[in-house]
Amino acid sequence: MADKLFFVLFYFKCYPTFDLAGLLIAFNRSQANCWLHRLQPILEAALGKEMVLPEHQSQSMDEFIERFPEVERVIIDGVDRPIERPQD
Repeated sequence: MADKLFFVLFYFKCYPTFDLAGLLIAFNRSQANCWLHRLQPILEAALGKEMVLPEHQSQSMDEFIERFPEVERVIIDGVDRPIERPQD
């Protein structure tokens, strides 16, 4: 049971391919797929929420604020680096 719990939590933490997940857990690809589809509803029922990726990235600050109204502060880390391009 502990191995199954580890597998489903690992899958949702890292989202590996079924080939890699199966290799790390000693399953083949089809067994990893089967176990995920069996265990996901059980995990979701236990947690009381669905395990899904975000719909998409926000394209503007207004869209971000609309989707996450409880956020009070946003820190953006970025560096503008010039790209050298060939002249010819």
